[in-house]
Amino acid sequence: MQRMSVTIAKRLLWWSAWAIVGVLVLNAVVGLWMQHDHLVFNDSTCEPVGFYKLLGSSHPLHDGELVEVEIYGPAQHPAVAEGLKYHWFPAGQPWIKNIAAVTGQTVNLARSGVRVDGHYLPNSRVDRWTPDHHHRIVHYPFGVYHLKRGQIWLYAPGNYAFDSSYYGPVPESHILQRAAPEWTIPGSQFWLGKGD
Repeated sequence: MQRMSVTIAKRLLWWSAWAIVGVLVLNAVVGLWMQHDHLVFNDSTCEPVGFYKLLGSSHPLHDGELVEVEIYGPAQHPAVAEGLKYHWFPAGQPWIKNIAAVTGQTVNLARSGVRVDGHYLPNSRVDRWTPDHHHRIVHYPFGVYHLKRGQIWLYAPGNYAFDSSYYGPVPESHILQRAAPEWTIPGSQFWLGKGD
Protein backbone atom coordinates (compact mmCIF):
# COMPACT_ATOMS: atom_id res chain seq x y z
CA MET A 1 0.00 0.00 0.00
CA GLN A 2 2.82 2.39 0.91
CA ARG A 3 4.71 1.45 -2.26
CA MET A 4 1.56 2.25 -4.31
CA SER A 5 1.27 5.70 -2.62
CA VAL A 6 4.91 6.46 -3.44
CA THR A 7 4.36 5.39 -7.07
CA ILE A 8 1.27 7.63 -7.38
CA ALA A 9 3.15 10.54 -5.82
CA LYS A 10 6.04 10.08 -8.28
CA ARG A 11 3.63 10.00 -11.22
CA LEU A 12 1.84 13.12 -10.01
CA LEU A 13 5.18 14.89 -9.60
CA TRP A 14 6.26 13.77 -13.10
CA TRP A 15 2.97 14.93 -14.67
CA SER A 16 3.15 18.26 -12.81
CA ALA A 17 6.68 18.85 -14.07
CA TRP A 18 5.66 18.13 -17.66
CA ALA A 19 2.58 20.35 -17.29
CA ILE A 20 4.79 23.23 -16.12
CA VAL A 21 7.21 22.66 -19.01
CA GLY A 22 4.25 22.57 -21.42
CA VAL A 23 2.85 25.85 -20.11
CA LEU A 24 6.27 27.52 -20.38
CA VAL A 25 6.76 26.28 -23.95
CA LEU A 26 3.24 27.38 -24.95
CA ASN A 27 3.84 30.79 -23.37
CA ALA A 28 7.10 31.19 -25.30
CA VAL A 29 5.48 30.12 -28.60
CA VAL A 30 2.56 32.55 -28.14
CA GLY A 31 4.99 35.35 -27.22
CA LEU A 32 7.10 34.74 -30.35
CA TRP A 33 3.99 34.54 -32.54
CA MET A 34 2.67 37.85 -31.12
CA GLN A 35 6.04 39.53 -31.59
CA HIS A 36 6.37 38.22 -35.16
CA ASP A 37 2.86 39.36 -36.11
CA HIS A 38 3.16 42.69 -34.20
CA LEU A 39 0.27 41.85 -31.89
CA VAL A 40 -0.59 43.06 -28.39
CA PHE A 41 -3.28 41.73 -26.07
CA ASN A 42 -5.78 44.09 -24.44
CA ASP A 43 -7.55 42.81 -21.33
CA SER A 44 -8.86 46.15 -20.04
CA THR A 45 -12.40 47.54 -20.02
CA CYS A 46 -11.34 50.40 -22.32
CA GLU A 47 -11.58 48.63 -25.67
CA PRO A 48 -12.85 45.16 -26.64
CA VAL A 49 -10.79 42.35 -25.11
CA GLY A 50 -8.52 40.63 -27.60
CA PHE A 51 -5.55 41.00 -29.92
CA TYR A 52 -4.64 44.25 -31.66
CA LYS A 53 -2.21 44.57 -34.56
CA LEU A 54 0.39 47.33 -34.32
CA LEU A 55 0.71 49.15 -37.64
CA GLY A 56 3.81 51.29 -37.17
CA SER A 57 4.19 55.05 -37.15
CA SER A 58 1.17 57.01 -36.06
CA HIS A 59 2.17 60.34 -37.60
CA PRO A 60 0.46 62.42 -38.74
CA LEU A 61 -2.21 61.87 -36.06
CA HIS A 62 -5.93 62.07 -36.86
CA ASP A 63 -8.97 62.04 -34.63
CA GLY A 64 -10.78 58.70 -34.69
CA GLU A 65 -7.59 56.64 -35.01
CA LEU A 66 -6.88 53.72 -32.70
CA VAL A 67 -3.38 53.91 -31.20
CA GLU A 68 -1.03 52.27 -28.73
CA VAL A 69 -0.09 54.83 -26.09
CA GLU A 70 2.31 54.87 -23.16
CA ILE A 71 1.60 57.03 -20.11
CA TYR A 72 4.25 56.90 -17.43
CA GLY A 73 4.19 57.71 -13.78
CA PRO A 74 2.39 59.90 -11.34
CA ALA A 75 3.91 63.10 -12.74
CA GLN A 76 1.40 62.89 -15.62
CA HIS A 77 -1.64 63.58 -13.40
CA PRO A 78 -2.96 62.60 -9.94
CA ALA A 79 -5.37 60.15 -11.63
CA VAL A 80 -2.40 58.13 -12.95
CA ALA A 81 -0.81 58.12 -9.48
CA GLU A 82 -4.11 56.92 -8.03
CA GLY A 83 -4.42 54.13 -10.59
CA LEU A 84 -0.87 52.95 -9.90
CA LYS A 85 -1.39 53.13 -6.12
CA TYR A 86 -4.50 50.94 -6.21
CA HIS A 87 -3.16 48.64 -8.96
CA TRP A 88 -5.97 49.43 -11.41
CA PHE A 89 -3.41 48.92 -14.20
CA PRO A 90 0.22 47.74 -14.32
CA ALA A 91 2.99 50.33 -14.43
CA GLY A 92 4.64 50.84 -17.81
CA GLN A 93 2.13 48.81 -19.84
CA PRO A 94 1.04 50.53 -23.08
CA TRP A 95 -2.69 50.97 -23.65
CA ILE A 96 -4.96 50.86 -26.69
CA LYS A 97 -7.03 54.07 -27.01
CA ASN A 98 -8.86 56.16 -29.60
CA ILE A 99 -7.69 59.64 -30.47
CA ALA A 100 -10.74 61.84 -29.85
CA ALA A 101 -9.14 65.20 -30.63
CA VAL A 102 -5.89 66.63 -31.96
CA THR A 103 -4.24 70.06 -32.02
CA GLY A 104 -6.73 72.83 -32.72
CA GLN A 105 -9.85 70.94 -31.69
CA THR A 106 -12.02 71.88 -28.70
CA VAL A 107 -12.95 69.45 -25.92
CA ASN A 108 -15.75 70.15 -23.45
CA LEU A 109 -15.40 67.91 -20.37
CA ALA A 110 -18.39 67.62 -18.04
CA ARG A 111 -19.68 65.01 -15.58
CA SER A 112 -22.23 63.96 -18.23
CA GLY A 113 -19.50 63.23 -20.78
CA VAL A 114 -17.14 64.60 -23.41
CA ARG A 115 -17.92 66.71 -26.46
CA VAL A 116 -15.34 67.27 -29.20
CA ASP A 117 -16.13 70.26 -31.42
CA GLY A 118 -19.74 69.95 -30.22
CA HIS A 119 -20.10 66.20 -30.93
CA TYR A 120 -20.85 63.95 -27.92
CA LEU A 121 -18.62 60.87 -27.44
CA PRO A 122 -20.80 57.85 -26.57
CA ASN A 123 -20.44 56.34 -23.08
CA SER A 124 -18.04 59.10 -22.00
CA ARG A 125 -19.70 60.02 -18.70
CA VAL A 126 -17.07 60.67 -16.01
CA ASP A 127 -17.31 58.05 -13.25
CA ARG A 128 -17.26 59.11 -9.60
CA TRP A 129 -16.49 55.75 -8.03
CA THR A 130 -14.67 52.52 -8.78
CA PRO A 131 -16.98 49.57 -9.64
CA ASP A 132 -16.81 48.30 -6.04
CA HIS A 133 -17.50 51.82 -4.65
CA HIS A 134 -14.40 51.62 -2.43
CA HIS A 135 -12.57 54.55 -4.01
CA ARG A 136 -13.63 57.91 -5.37
CA ILE A 137 -12.02 58.43 -8.80
CA VAL A 138 -9.86 61.48 -9.51
CA HIS A 139 -10.75 63.15 -12.82
CA TYR A 140 -9.44 66.03 -14.91
CA PRO A 141 -11.07 69.39 -14.02
CA PHE A 142 -14.34 69.95 -15.87
CA GLY A 143 -14.18 72.73 -18.45
CA VAL A 144 -13.48 73.62 -22.06
CA TYR A 145 -10.04 72.83 -23.49
CA HIS A 146 -8.60 74.06 -26.79
CA LEU A 147 -5.85 71.57 -27.62
CA LYS A 148 -2.48 73.20 -28.12
CA ARG A 149 0.21 72.15 -30.54
CA GLY A 150 1.45 68.65 -29.73
CA GLN A 151 -1.54 67.74 -27.53
CA ILE A 152 -4.10 64.97 -28.08
CA TRP A 153 -7.20 63.87 -26.19
CA LEU A 154 -7.60 60.12 -25.72
CA TYR A 155 -10.94 58.34 -25.53
CA ALA A 156 -12.08 54.81 -24.84
CA PRO A 157 -15.76 53.88 -25.11
CA GLY A 158 -15.74 51.01 -22.60
CA ASN A 159 -17.28 51.03 -19.14
CA TYR A 160 -14.76 52.29 -16.58
CA ALA A 161 -12.37 53.32 -19.34
CA PHE A 162 -9.33 55.27 -18.16
CA ASP A 163 -8.82 58.04 -20.70
CA SER A 164 -8.17 61.78 -20.95
CA SER A 165 -11.33 62.51 -18.95
CA TYR A 166 -9.24 61.49 -15.95
CA TYR A 167 -5.68 62.59 -16.80
CA GLY A 168 -6.25 65.28 -19.43
CA PRO A 169 -4.59 65.86 -22.81
CA VAL A 170 -1.34 64.00 -23.42
CA PRO A 171 1.70 64.88 -25.54
CA GLU A 172 1.82 63.38 -29.04
CA SER A 173 5.15 61.85 -28.05
CA HIS A 174 3.26 59.34 -25.86
CA ILE A 175 1.73 57.74 -28.95
CA LEU A 176 3.75 54.69 -29.96
CA GLN A 177 1.97 53.26 -33.02
CA ARG A 178 -1.32 53.03 -34.84
CA ALA A 179 -3.33 49.92 -33.97
CA ALA A 180 -6.22 47.91 -35.40
CA PRO A 181 -8.37 45.15 -33.88
CA GLU A 182 -7.23 41.73 -35.09
CA TRP A 183 -9.20 39.19 -33.01
CA THR A 184 -11.43 40.76 -30.37
CA ILE A 185 -14.62 39.93 -28.48
CA PRO A 186 -17.20 42.53 -29.57
CA GLY A 187 -18.96 44.21 -26.65
CA SER A 188 -16.50 42.92 -24.03
CA GLN A 189 -15.59 46.49 -23.08
CA PHE A 190 -19.09 46.72 -21.55
CA TRP A 191 -18.92 43.51 -19.44
CA LEU A 192 -18.20 45.48 -16.27
CA GLY A 193 -21.52 47.20 -15.54
CA LYS A 194 -21.73 50.94 -14.88
CA GLY A 195 -22.75 52.22 -11.45
CA ASP A 196 -23.34 55.75 -10.14
